[in-house]
Parts: sequence; C-alpha cells; structure tokens
Amino acid sequence: MIKARHLTATLAAMAAFLSGCTSLPDYGFSLSGSERPADEIAVAQAEAEATSQSSDFSDFLIARFASLTNDPEEAAEKYAQVARARPGDASITERAVFSALLANNFPLALSVSESAGDKLLEQSSLPRLAMAAEAIASKDYEQVSRLTKRDTSGPFYALVLGSLEAWSLFGRGELATAELTLMDAAGDDPYLRDIMLNSLALMEVAAEQDDEALETLGVLEDNGTLTAAAAESYARLLASRGETAHALSALSVYLEETGHNPLISDALERLTAGEPLPVVRLSASEGAALSIYVPAAALAAQSADDLPGVYYSIALRLDPQLQAARALFADALDRSGRSEDAITMLRAIPESSPYHVTAIGQLAWALHRTGRDEEALDIARQTLTEGPQRDLKIQIADLLRALEADEDALSAFNEIIAADEAENLGDWRLYYARGALRERLGHWPEAEEDLLQAKMLNPSSPEVLNHLGYSWVDRGLHLERGMDLIRQALSLRPNSGAITDSLGWGYYKLGDFDQAVYYLELAAEIEPDLAEIIDHLGDAYWMTGRRTEARFQWERAITLLQDDKQQIRKLRRKMLTGPETQAASRDN
Repeated sequence: MIKARHLTATLAAMAAFLSGCTSLPDYGFSLSGSERPADEIAVAQAEAEATSQSSDFSDFLIARFASLTNDPEEAAEKYAQVARARPGDASITERAVFSALLANNFPLALSVSESAGDKLLEQSSLPRLAMAAEAIASKDYEQVSRLTKRDTSGPFYALVLGSLEAWSLFGRGELATAELTLMDAAGDDPYLRDIMLNSLALMEVAAEQDDEALETLGVLEDNGTLTAAAAESYARLLASRGETAHALSALSVYLEETGHNPLISDALERLTAGEPLPVVRLSASEGAALSIYVPAAALAAQSADDLPGVYYSIALRLDPQLQAARALFADALDRSGRSEDAITMLRAIPESSPYHVTAIGQLAWALHRTGRDEEALDIARQTLTEGPQRDLKIQIADLLRALEADEDALSAFNEIIAADEAENLGDWRLYYARGALRERLGHWPEAEEDLLQAKMLNPSSPEVLNHLGYSWVDRGLHLERGMDLIRQALSLRPNSGAITDSLGWGYYKLGDFDQAVYYLELAAEIEPDLAEIIDHLGDAYWMTGRRTEARFQWERAITLLQDDKQQIRKLRRKMLTGPETQAASRDN
C-alpha cells in the first residue's frame, strides 16, 4: 500500500471553494497539455495543410505544438498571427481567442475578436463574449445587445451572454427589461434558473430594491441554492435591518452545507465580532463579472485542467478586484502544471482581501510543486506563528507533512485536533492524517490509536480501512482482522491499485505466495509506475521461485525511484540475496 497516497486529496476536499455542474464547451482540441505532442504533430500538420496557406503553416504548427505542450502564451501569439492572416476562419479565430484568454492576455483576445468579421462572430460565441465584456467594462452598453445573440449558442454560452446583456441593460437604467432578460437566458433548466435567481437578487440589491431582493434571497435560502456572493449580500442586507441573528444563521448554514469559503467566513467573523457590515451594491461591470465567474467556478468543480481560466480572465477584465476569480484561476493553473503562473497570480491578491489567507496556503503548495521547498517551508512556518484560521492551518499542516517537516506538521495537527476536541468536534480526516504522520515518525501505538479513531468516525472510508489493515499486516499484527479490513476497502474501491497491492502484500505476509502474485500482478496492471507495488511483486515472484522475473521487477522499481538512494541500495542488495521479509505466522 502507498500509505500517504490519499492524504493530500482527502484534506484538500475540506477547503473546496464551490461545487456544481454545467455544460463543458467543446472546442474539439486540447490546451491542457494532456495530449502527447509526438502523437499529435502529424495530425496538426495535416490539419494545417488543409486549412492554411503555406505562408502561415509554420505559425499554425508552432501554435498547435505550443497548445499541446501547455504553453498558451506561445499558442496565443501564433494563433493570433494566423487568425489575422485568415480573418474568415472561425476555427483559427476561436483557438486564438481561447489561447489568449487561457494565457490571461485579454487585450490579445479582444484584438483577435475585433478583427473577426460579422459572419464569423455569428458562428462563434467566445469572441462575442470577450467583446461584450469589454463593452460593459468600458460602459459602452449600446454595443452589447448586438454581441449577445444566443440563437446558435449552447446552454453555457446562452447563460453567460444573456447575463451580460442583462447587466448592460441594468447599466442603461432599464431594470425591468434587465430582470426579464436574466430569467429568459436560463431557459427551463432548473440548475441554470437557480444561478439566474442569484443574479436577479444581486441586481435587485444593486438597484436598491431591497424588499424584492430579500424575498428572492429568502427563496434561495429555503431551497439551499444560494451562491457565495448572494449569501454574503443576503447577510449584509439582513444586518442592515437589524436582523443580525438571521444573518449569522444564513452564513453558518452556508458554510455547513458547502464547506469553507473565504468570503463567507470573513463576513461571519466580522459580524460575530460586532463589526458593521454595510450593504454592497454592484455596478453593471461587477455584476457581469460575477455572472461569468459563478458558472466558471461550477465548471472548475468538474474540470481537471485550466479550462475555467478562459472565463476567469474575462471576469477579471470586468472586475479586476474579483479576487475569488483570481484565487480559482491560480488553482486551475497550479493543477494543470502552470505553477509559476499560479504563483504570480497568487502574489497579486492583496492582504485586504478575504482570499488573501487562502492564497497563502495555495502559494506555499505551488512553491512546493515547483521545487522551491525552502520558500514553501518559510511561508508555512511563518503562517503558523500568525495563528491562522483552521482551514488554512490544515493546509499548512499537510504541506509540512509533504515537505517532510514531520515534527512541525505533527505539532500543527495536534493543535487543530485539540481545538476541535475542546468543542466536541471529531474530524476523521485529521485523525487519519495524524495517524499516518505518527506512523512515519515511528510512534506506532499513538498512530494505531488515531487510525482506530478515524475508523470509528468514518467506518466506510476505504483510505482508513486500507491503511489500518495494511499497517497491521505489515507488522505481523492482527493478520486476519487486517486482511478483512483490506478486503472491505477493496470492495468499496475495487479499481484501486494501492488497495489491491495491500491485499497482495497481506497474502505475502501470510505465506500464500501464489495469491500474493495474483493480486500484486493486478495492482501492477492498475498502477504500473509505482515503485512500491513493483517491489512487492518482485518479492512475491522470488518466493515462488521466479527469480529472473523478480530481478526484472526490482530493476523496474529502481528506474521509478529516481533519486531515492536508500531504497535503491536496498533493491540492489535484494537482487543478490532476495527479500529479507519472510512470511508471518497466522497466529498473531
């Protein structure tokens, strides 16, 4: 079993910004770097020859290669050159605008969009979206309606284009028409209507229609469909009317149902401390920015790449102070391998923003992912001295664990758990994290206690069942009970290579080497690039007399370990003498 495998993902879920779903626009190409460039060059060349003249073939090929290698800046520049040379090519224009926005180069995206002809704009929604956003940001509201036609747009673009048209009407003082346009853009989709009801409430607050806004927000509260921006606005409106208890309740319920959100947590803390929380009334540009940010944030919840950054870039043009968009943009960049860009963006979030605290944790993790561990460690330790909020402290504690600053991490987890226990709270993920950490430090009795507590709090967690079962089996303790826990974990997550490895290793420890080989081969098929699984498979082969195959597997494990010199030495010794660990007795 790979013991720390699930810890970071499990803890990260505690600090999620927003969840939801929406339709993913289909461009028919990838800019995330997930495709293999070598396999795509021939396709790119054929595509280029079919769609481009020889004079711009080179730029197209460079742009295509850059998009495949996660370099949107280069892709944007080259696609833009081709788009200007071929202004009637909708595909090239769309790619150029997309890449420019992905690189957070809104001026370039706007330039390419404006160079497109009317016929192309009718076919392509993204250039029109960029141009409509620019018109609103410039208060040129008269230009927006010609750009927000939704006849040929899918649900996602119909929603955002309709929202921009509505906020432009608001900017022109046509409130009634603006409100009707909002609801019309949602169509009959109940999820989209909930999003638009939130926008409607914010528009009513912006127009000082506070009674109507309270009614709309009350409906959303009853349905549990408030967005963060609407929930915070609701609390401000309630507090302004002396309904502080209701405001506190609305904020608390939002956090309980949705999870940590910096905007909501900040408002709750300020209101609890008795600070004034004045009503904030959005401008047309700020409202339009939120109408793009909210569905983009929902898109981010189901996207593993930096695609949502396209829309965050537009939202930030409309409202450069929308730090929520900047924070999520940075998160998307970091997850897609653009950590240096994420670091730059996170450093731009000011201390005055509720998102600054969260950005500190994101920044430290991004530094770690770029190999700047000393900087990450400095930020982590400095943050802990400042008494951070619980969610940030969890991020920092887990980062310290990843940086192998184990004593510092243990101290942080101890503080978090002690504070929770003082309030009669019990979070299984924290006991699981501390248990794994204590085990790594060699404090097995305390680690076992934490893992048992985590299991008691969440008896159906595959991570906990697997970790505890493996730890028992690996130590020759409670072997049958340990195997039962691993089997239970595998029934809950049957496609897990780590858990399959645990079961195979359990059979190895029990001396059932044929069964060990069976499950370890399965584990290696599921996760062929994990050295620990390959090492275990080599051990099992050795014990069944397949020594040439065992040495081959250990050689593979050595190539996967890279710089872990201690483990490499153990494997090289094992290739000469065989595995040191022998089967345990079933009597334990």
